[in-house]
Amino acid sequence: MQEEPIETQTTETTTQPVVKDTQNFAVSKIVQVIEYIAGLLVVLLIVRFVLALLGANLANKFANFIYTVTDPMVAPFRGLLQVSQFQAGVSRIEIETILTIIIYALVTWGITRLILLARK
Repeated sequence: MQEEPIETQTTETTTQPVVKDTQNFAVSKIVQVIEYIAGLLVVLLIVRFVLALLGANLANKFANFIYTVTDPMVAPFRGLLQVSQFQAGVSRIEIETILTIIIYALVTWGITRLILLARK
């Protein structure tokens, strides 16, 4: 009886340095924080848009809070388009708020993609 030779296969494994994994983890966490903050701002802007659409009264503390927090974000875009002047408590479609949401989303996307690109 003849024994068959046993085939052995050797493979080389490459290991990534632990430092690279730590850097990737840190970069992904930074991207997550940026996206979380931007998402929170966009949610506040959406609430502002809905409140303006419904003609919320600024005497209400919640409406006043939302307008106060989001006003610095919307202010640079006010007057950019030829739409009616801002009037609190009057139902209106705030085009500048929609524009702010789009611009902030695009800027956030660009910043996060740039960070991820730099990681490689």
